[in-house]
Amino acid sequence: MKIIIIGVGTVGSSICARLAGEGHDITVIDTDYEALSEVSNAYDVFGVLGNGAEISVLRKAGAENADLLIAVTSGDELNILCCAAARKLGADHTIARVRNPEYNELMQLMKHEMNLSLTINPEYAVAKELYRMLRFPAAAKLDTFCHGRVEVAELTVTEDSALCGSTLNDLRSRLNTRFLVCSVLRDGEVHIPSGYFTLNAGDIICVTAPDEEITKFFKAIGAYKDPVKNVLIIGGGRTTYYLESLMQKSKMRSTVIEPDREKCNELAEDFPCTVICDEGTKQELLLEEGLEKTDAFLALTDSDEENAIVSIYAKTKNTKKIITRINSMGYAELFKSMKLESIVSPQTSTAAMILRYVRSMDNAKGFEIESLHKFMQDKVEALEFIIKDNIDGITNIPLKDLKLRLGILIACIVHGDKVIIPGGNDIISTGDTVIVIATEGRMKDLKDILK
Repeated sequence: MKIIIIGVGTVGSSICARLAGEGHDITVIDTDYEALSEVSNAYDVFGVLGNGAEISVLRKAGAENADLLIAVTSGDELNILCCAAARKLGADHTIARVRNPEYNELMQLMKHEMNLSLTINPEYAVAKELYRMLRFPAAAKLDTFCHGRVEVAELTVTEDSALCGSTLNDLRSRLNTRFLVCSVLRDGEVHIPSGYFTLNAGDIICVTAPDEEITKFFKAIGAYKDPVKNVLIIGGGRTTYYLESLMQKSKMRSTVIEPDREKCNELAEDFPCTVICDEGTKQELLLEEGLEKTDAFLALTDSDEENAIVSIYAKTKNTKKIITRINSMGYAELFKSMKLESIVSPQTSTAAMILRYVRSMDNAKGFEIESLHKFMQDKVEALEFIIKDNIDGITNIPLKDLKLRLGILIACIVHGDKVIIPGGNDIISTGDTVIVIATEGRMKDLKDILK
């Protein structure tokens, strides 16, 4: 597809890397010559210098023939204007990043009138991810599929875990719950495990289970943690604002430490949280506010370095659950090496949403991608497909007879009211929802599971 990206900051660059890697024809637009040149050279894409809201710049980028235009500049209004102008010129689809909380509800109401195919709010997406992790603190990462009926959790095998030293066949016979270990990350390499695979301490695993079974699974392996009641948050920006709005539905109590007086006032006025106007890096302050006793500690400032420092300090105090925000994915490996397991990233969440949309545009008739999530340092994709029609070579055939390509696993089938952790005799039927785990190469089409 021909795709135009306006804005080559951290989010725009990340999207460009993902889409260029999937073989799309990419054009990038930005007013910063150096940033534009860096991205153009790094990913071998066409660059246009200028304001993406100007008709002449859009024409030069080929907006008339674009399948999709993505506007992710730092200005919400500019992004909306770029998309409106591109649609008038003939672009088929447009996506705008809109971050301002005041615009959030308005954009849902006005999306059609503004000719926007999709609006993305990275901070709100991260806030929803954080909320899921707080609801289930035993997992380093947790995503839901099939409207919450299926959970895919990422966790690390510890030496004292019931998982350590056991084969998957042993676990299935010993644990009285329905689950599937879909993938294992060991020494940087991803495995789709067979029943004879033995789990070791330090392995990072992805587990699929029905929603009502995931708690039983964590209890069975001795990894269950009580629900979060008290949360200590460093940083009072947009992500925290959205998270506070979500936590109003729960019984969680929160304390926010933020040095900016205006942000503090806004949070205190809008939410029933405790707000402290001060620097979150002060050790004495963190201890005074209950760092050692809190159920969860969230480092959500705009500084990766500050988030890392306070998260490492929280680890020395044996804080139960630590979640760290990362803005530059260049730090991802470093954060992992520091044993900071629960990491969230606005640019990763945004890129995943856009990838899902792009692949859905590409899909053949008969099925569509409903959800797409990344796991295991972005080395594993979990995709949710809805089967609308019969598909030759896939539907109504026992899974054991499907010729799956390397690195593919059918992790779950939802058939009517049933959530099936599949075996070899199960089949995929019209109307089913299917979750596929892929470790090698991208999937945009359900037929990509076959050799």
